[in-house]
Parts: sequence; structure tokens; C-alpha cells
Amino acid sequence: MSLPASAASRAGAEASETSIGLTRTNASALAYSAGWISGLLVLWLEARDRETRWHAAQATLGFGWLTVIAGCCLLVAAVGLTWSLTVFRVGLWAAQGVIVVGLVLWVWSLATVALGGRPRWPLIGARAERLAGNR
Repeated sequence: MSLPASAASRAGAEASETSIGLTRTNASALAYSAGWISGLLVLWLEARDRETRWHAAQATLGFGWLTVIAGCCLLVAAVGLTWSLTVFRVGLWAAQGVIVVGLVLWVWSLATVALGGRPRWPLIGARAERLAGNR
């Protein structure tokens, strides 16, 4: 019994190893697993597979920006401690909101990669193409 052409090509592409010795799905999931740190590591180590590099670039840019935004919100909260309790609360709530958005994107990205998809983050996907060297 043979697989249909699309399933066979997908299985062949899935079984191909990246230059770091993992399947494309595992390497892409690894890129998202620890946020921008794992994304940067996979981007640095992977030299051959463009799809894996794209996932790593998106994880690096996306989680990197979320980290910077959450840090700025926490800075506002810290300044608010000396100035106003309301500013402190707004900064803290904003940081928590950014963290929740990051967690949702993290779970969605890992689940989409595990199911064989390609999660494309708003505002980050096109920049990830350039960072990964796909354009």
C-alpha cells in the first residue's frame, strides 16, 4: 500500500534531518521551546534547513520583542513605586498582559508546529524571512 503523493512528499520532508541532527518538526519546536534564547541558539546552529531557520528567527524576534516590552512595562511599574500607586499598577498589569500574550503565542506556535503547520505571527513573519536568509 502506498501513500498519496502529497502525504509521501510530506513524510519525506518531515523525515529529513536538519544540520543539528533533528527532524524539521523537532528542530522547529525546539526553536520555540525556551523563547528567544532557544530561537537564537537554533538560528545560530542550523545552517541548512530554511524552514527551521525561519521558525528560529520568528521565535527570536517575537519573544525578544515581547521580553523588551515586558521589561519596559516593569520599568514603568518600578518608577511608579516612587511616584504613584496607580502608575505602578498599570505598569504591572501591562507587563502581566504581555506575559499572557507571550504564553498564548508560545502554546499556539508549539501546537501548530507539532501538527505540521507554520505559525506566522503578525508583524514578525516578514522580518523573520529576512533574518532567516530566505529572501
